[in-house]
Formats: sequence, C-alpha cells, structure tokens
Amino acid sequence: MTLDFDNIEDWAPKLTAALRPHVSNYIEQKLLEAAPEYEYIEDTQDMLFHLTDRDAVIDAVVAWLRSSKIAGYHGSRLTDSEVHSIQVNGLIPLEPETRRDRLTRALSPNSRWPKVAPQLDAAIQAYGQGSRAGRREGQVHLTLSRAGLTQGFNHYLTYGSEFDQHVAQKLLGTEGMELLASYGEPRVFKVAVPGALALDAANRYFTVDDFRDRGEIPNLVSEFLKSWVHRLVCPSFQSNTLKVDCGIVFHQTIPAAWITGFDTLSEAYNRNSLSTNEA
Repeated sequence: MTLDFDNIEDWAPKLTAALRPHVSNYIEQKLLEAAPEYEYIEDTQDMLFHLTDRDAVIDAVVAWLRSSKIAGYHGSRLTDSEVHSIQVNGLIPLEPETRRDRLTRALSPNSRWPKVAPQLDAAIQAYGQGSRAGRREGQVHLTLSRAGLTQGFNHYLTYGSEFDQHVAQKLLGTEGMELLASYGEPRVFKVAVPGALALDAANRYFTVDDFRDRGEIPNLVSEFLKSWVHRLVCPSFQSNTLKVDCGIVFHQTIPAAWITGFDTLSEAYNRNSLSTNEA
C-alpha cells in the first residue's frame, strides 16, 4: 500500500481504520459539533488531542506509516538520456564534480562562455563544499506533495538542480539561468519509499523517537494527521491544496526499483499538460 499524500480520498479511510481504537464515532461527532470554531487546520488537530489520548493517536499514526509505503516526488529538468540513467541506476546523491560536463553542455551556447569557462572548476569547488547550494552535496531530495513541487517550489522544474542553478548564476547570471531553463525538460519522478525509511529520512536532525520523547509530532506524522482530522470536519477538503513542502532526504542512492513512474511536464506551471510514462 503506497500512501500518496495529495490523494486524501485514498488514504484517509485507511487512517480512519488505524485510528478507530482511539477516535470513536462519538469523538468524530464532537469534532463536527465544534467545527464552526476552527479557523486553521491546526485548530482541528488541537481539538482532536483535547478529546483523545494525544500520545496514543500520534503513536498509532507512526505505526500506520511504518507499515506502509509513502510516495515521494523528485523533480528536475532532465534530458531523455538522464531520465534513462535514473531508471537504470536510481536517484544518485549529488557529487559536484560529476556536474561539470552537464554544466558545460548547458552553458556553452552563451557567447561569453569562452571567457567564463576557466572559472567553472572554481565555482564547482566553491558550491561543492557543503556550506553553499543548500547543503545538497551527498544527498537526494524527495518531497511529500506533488502539488507542492509543481505548483509551489517549482524552480527545480524550471531550472533544474539547485547546485547547477548556483553555478550558472555565478558564471553567467540571468543568462546562465535562462540556458538551464532551456536544457532538458521538466520531469517529476514518483518514488514508493518504505514507510520506516521515509520517516527516518523526513526527520533528519532528530529521530522519530527523539520527537516522541520530547512530546512533539514527527514530520510526516504531522502532515497526514492534520489533513486527516480536517477532512473529518470538512469533507470537501483536499490535501493537495496545501502544497506541502516536507522534505524526505537520503544520503545514499534511491534504488531504481522504488521508482514507480515519471511525468514529463510540457509546461512546469500547468499540471494538466502532462505526458505520463509508467516505469
């Protein structure tokens, strides 16, 4: 079972079943009665915790997620050959030195390239030391919400790798960014991540157990639970409208076997113009 956060119609009934020992029909009715008081989605969750055993509910969601697979999305601008490489080799952590040839192909059409090309190695080194470029070296990033990736933080689909963006901006400014935007096509990969690994990857700085010991709600648990309880009191609510930015970060290759498909977006800002390719 793969839980796709944006598809609440599919996963909400499953979470209802998992939480039934802790959230009875009576509690659901009390939530509905108080619905006019809710201004924010967090208010609904607070009321749920007021009516239930907070720790038991959170721990039940943790167990439910661990027993499932969770959909994660990776987006970038890629050529057909790069897509094929991912399908064969998986999503590989960023290695700055391996970006040299791609950056050269993307940026060399610019008339100023012969002048700035000698600076390429220095730029790669500067942005490959971990303190710059969003600390992406040695990492592969997925995100929980496809809507967030395509409609919110969609600069990856417009310009590609964040590392490439920094180097192109350094060398050629706006012209470099425009060249990245014309190289490859916007692609979105869907990945089915084992739930226990997804929870670990979404809670990078503190473990799930650390969060529970501190009485806090781990990442992923919070996103699913808030949306679920808000759906109870507002049946028309759609989780994809939140455009959630929840990172799932790995420090090793994401296996090709986890990839369930990819989309080629003909227009990065328009989810309706897609050419879908199932892996």
